Amino acid sequence: MTLLFWFIVLSVFLGFFFWATNLLRTEADGERFDAGLAILEFGRAYPDEAIRHVLMSADGEMVFLRLWTGRTGVMRRNGKRDLCHLIDPSELRLSASQDGKALTIEFPGMKALSGTFEFRSQKEAAEVSLWILGSVSAAIQPEFQLPSHA
Repeated sequence: MTLLFWFIVLSVFLGFFFWATNLLRTEADGERFDAGLAILEFGRAYPDEAIRHVLMSADGEMVFLRLWTGRTGVMRRNGKRDLCHLIDPSELRLSASQDGKALTIEFPGMKALSGTFEFRSQKEAAEVSLWILGSVSAAIQPEFQLPSHA
């Protein structure tokens, strides 16, 4: 009877152990960005840029950040590193897919950021493309200063 009890306890413990380690491995394999991490990492790379809105691609591979200055920033995970970049609209090519839910962005100077990024809806893809289009007017205008509350 005692042997059966210890066998059950050991089986439950091992079952929980394999379940927990598989769960952690699955999370680590599929780990991409979340909004909080994107804000922290982009803020570390560009401390003078205030973030207004964050949108991620459907697979979490690319994060698009709308900034208060009217510019657009992007983040992409490359191995264990996070690539942060302020978009200069004169240095990229943008095209939409047939269904309107994906954008193909080519950065001729930075191949690591280039790719086709699918969004959850057409509205999100359109919003990101408008942010990038808005970056054109932000690049033309003189440097925008955030209001001071001091």
